[in-house]
Amino acid sequence: MMTIRLASVLGMLSALLLLTSASASAEPYLAVQKGMHCGSCHSHPAGGGRRSVYGNAYAQTELAASRIGDGELWTGTVNKWLSIGADLRAGFDSTDVPGSSTTSEFGVNRGTVYIEATVIPGRLSVYVDQQFAPDASQNREAYIRLNSNNTKWFAAAGQFYLPYGIRLQDDTAFIRLATSVNFTNPDRGVQLGYTSGPWSTIASVTNGSGGGREIDSGKQLSAVSSFVKPSWRVGVSGSVNDADAGDRDMFGIFGGLRTGSIVWLAEIDRITDEVSPGTDVSAIAGLLEGNWSPRQGHNLKVSYDYLDPDDDFSEDHRVRYSLVWEYSPLQFLQARLGLRSYDGPPAVNSQNRDVFFLELHGFF
Repeated sequence: MMTIRLASVLGMLSALLLLTSASASAEPYLAVQKGMHCGSCHSHPAGGGRRSVYGNAYAQTELAASRIGDGELWTGTVNKWLSIGADLRAGFDSTDVPGSSTTSEFGVNRGTVYIEATVIPGRLSVYVDQQFAPDASQNREAYIRLNSNNTKWFAAAGQFYLPYGIRLQDDTAFIRLATSVNFTNPDRGVQLGYTSGPWSTIASVTNGSGGGREIDSGKQLSAVSSFVKPSWRVGVSGSVNDADAGDRDMFGIFGGLRTGSIVWLAEIDRITDEVSPGTDVSAIAGLLEGNWSPRQGHNLKVSYDYLDPDDDFSEDHRVRYSLVWEYSPLQFLQARLGLRSYDGPPAVNSQNRDVFFLELHGFF
């Protein structure tokens, strides 16, 4: 488990972040580091998925410690009609659960390919994000997007990730698990977005079934809005899911701050679920993350996750501490070495585990 000293330091850092009132996705800290919207590096304005020409250039010239090859940059653009990209993550995990033997395994964590056909350059495109590993092929996103002539507005229809909160790469973060807004849980519907200057707003109406078949007439309304400045950003998220099995309401605030070579991210969410008519359960999920980049190609990530599954009970909260070193020795390759320590109710051994991992990430 993490030491009391480290926990105290993380607590003080959290207080500092809140006192400065600075509240801010692949990795969202990079967007804060550059003072840009997530759509600057990715095809979709919300971030994630296929990298844009700028995103690919950044990976080769600024993210990597050094660059090898003949000097020509890969942009992801096959021609003006077609762009492609991919991600593959493979690694080794070792898990220590109290009262049990340590387990370890090699595995393919995630493999995805991205294809975007630009039917009308700058205006109309068809996008597909397909996962091919570790299990059977699975569609994550598939939509048609229409951009306005000035590119400030867009409308999309199909399957996509919900617009909510910080789009972390780590789906095991409590803010991703508790809200169910993550890369394993897209939904089907329509989406509308607007980006102009520092402002960005994206809203959607979806089935609310997590990409599965619709089983009732209720729909899920989700929206995220952010204000981005060169060294900080702040945003709000909201979602309402009207479902026969039980309604869910979510509200969150998030943000980012750059202080020299350190980038901070923070998010807190309140999730209210209707478990039976007239009975609601409210949960709180939070994240504080610091990213220190002492030199090009290196990043040290320290994070604190908090989850209270039911705020009516005082003994069920969980925390997670993470320490991750990310090293990008050359373009399109990153190694990640990390330790995550979970601290939860003493009676639940699985919620008090330690996880050590090593991952190689290849992408283009």
